[in-house]
Amino acid sequence: MPNTEGFWELVILFVLVLVVVFFLINTLILRKLKNKSKIQSILINVFLALGLLFLFYRIHQIFPEEFNPTGIMLQSIVNSVVNSCVLALATTGIVLIFKTSNTTNFSQGMIATVGAYVAATFILSFATELVELGNFTIVFLAMIVGAVTAFILGILIDVLIIRRAKVITSVGKQMITMGLVLVFAGSIPLVFGTIPLPIPKLSYAPNISFTLFGNLLSITSHGFYSLIISITLLVVLFSALRFTKWGLGVRATASSEVVAGMMGVNTRIITAMSWGIAGLLGGVAAVILTPSITIAGVSMMVPTQVNGFMAAILGSFSSFAGPLVASILIPILNGLLSFVVGLWKNAVVYLIILIIVLVKPMGLFGKKIAKKV
Repeated sequence: MPNTEGFWELVILFVLVLVVVFFLINTLILRKLKNKSKIQSILINVFLALGLLFLFYRIHQIFPEEFNPTGIMLQSIVNSVVNSCVLALATTGIVLIFKTSNTTNFSQGMIATVGAYVAATFILSFATELVELGNFTIVFLAMIVGAVTAFILGILIDVLIIRRAKVITSVGKQMITMGLVLVFAGSIPLVFGTIPLPIPKLSYAPNISFTLFGNLLSITSHGFYSLIISITLLVVLFSALRFTKWGLGVRATASSEVVAGMMGVNTRIITAMSWGIAGLLGGVAAVILTPSITIAGVSMMVPTQVNGFMAAILGSFSSFAGPLVASILIPILNGLLSFVVGLWKNAVVYLIILIIVLVKPMGLFGKKIAKKV
């Protein structure tokens, strides 16, 4: 059993030392520099990283050496792969919509849930006919069907609802998406019924073993395939954002929708595609997640939705990289803190995020935007 006696006392003491050191550096050195704010932001990130590293070090210390604490921690990180993949996809969708539509989409989780139900229905309807193709192919095809459904649903929401609202503001868009949550929550049981719909894992093959830093670790085959699919989707998306005209249009729209329109960018197509792609990412995330919670349920994506907003706030809505890093960090912290606080792990993770946001309100990767007057 891990020995957690005195765990938090040392962590809090270390944090207080970092705070004192930061204020000394800020008072004696930084205030004399011209580019104070930029160096201050970097220094805060360095100190936050040191605090998290010390937290990991303290978790490492609670295990006796004979239990191989390094191996336990690394295996816990590997075990969080599925949750990290799900959260990374969902968070990227949330940030994509925020950048192009200047609003937070509270119905993102429900759109993804519809995709999961469609995928489960596809498996239930065609699994017998496709049994020769194998489990992975059946679930992968169902994932495509569910993702395409969520993609179309996302586009329809933007084109038929968001775009047609009169005198719409960012807050108004948020209220619409909150209303859509209620609509979907009531409609899903009516359309798909109340009988539980399971989705199998991508693979039930034996765990894949590998060695890392001299420690023998293993990952489930479902986790491995989920990782490959998630990385592929995110690489394709970020490549499109960086190297295509659509990506240029997204960046222009994110900067200023009015100016982008004046420069010839079809912002309507940009926003519609962003809602569709966000739905697609959510649909894939929901199909990956469902085997971990046994069956598809109306509220299955609620925790992911909450953590997605947390990751976006922690990493900063102004970038894609920040929320992506945060979406990987949150499941890892959840897994490691379970050894220390058990069922209170989510509350402690949210408390850590709250402290970080209080220290750096713009998020880890946020930047101040200088505006000319």
